[in-house]
Amino acid sequence: MTDQELLKKVRRLRLADLSDGMDAIGLVGAGTMSSAMRPIRLGIKMAGIAYTVKLVPTQADVRVCASIDEYMQDLGKWCDDTYSFVGGLMDGKGEDKVVVIDMDGYPGGIWGSEIGLNAVKWGVAGTVIDGACRDTYECNLEKLNVWCTTRTFNHVYGRLANGGVNVPIECAGVAVNPGDIVCGDDDGVLVIPRDRAETVVEFAQAILEADQKSRARLYKDVGLTPDDTLGKFGES
Repeated sequence: MTDQELLKKVRRLRLADLSDGMDAIGLVGAGTMSSAMRPIRLGIKMAGIAYTVKLVPTQADVRVCASIDEYMQDLGKWCDDTYSFVGGLMDGKGEDKVVVIDMDGYPGGIWGSEIGLNAVKWGVAGTVIDGACRDTYECNLEKLNVWCTTRTFNHVYGRLANGGVNVPIECAGVAVNPGDIVCGDDDGVLVIPRDRAETVVEFAQAILEADQKSRARLYKDVGLTPDDTLGKFGES
């Protein structure tokens, strides 16, 4: 099954179904990021292929800038290193990717409204940060798909530097490898190893249908109008 075929199936499922599917094949608790990993607003959902980024505390000092021009030049040099990972997302390479950033929970704002819009342009499905997002008001206006463990107004300038791209990382307590399936919704973020994902989806589809069938009966019992969460069982 291709990644695109797999993602089409994954996107029809809830994280609850996928997590239960992992339980069914013995991966109990595996892939579940810390409860600190939250969406920046309710009602968003995403699934894609992990594009991993590692950031590390910097050993370099920033200079005291005597002018705005000096600061902008210094900031540009810093960002050329820290944001070098965007090169792997441009020119169609970001399609269906989830950018997963391991910064060990550091409260620096690696993601914000400008890079977020660029990511949309590049086809990125979402962003998951063990650390901070900033500009969250603007990010929400722009309807960006971002999950993070904290928020801030601070930049990463003078704080974090590039530690590797598309390497194995740990994000919010979960090992993430490039190519893994990463899913997010209101409940959090789940990582599914790519080599087990097709089996997980098979179980998850059956689990979802059993739930929909049961809830469709309950909707009738309590007088609720069927909605799209019931799938084919909500059809009259």
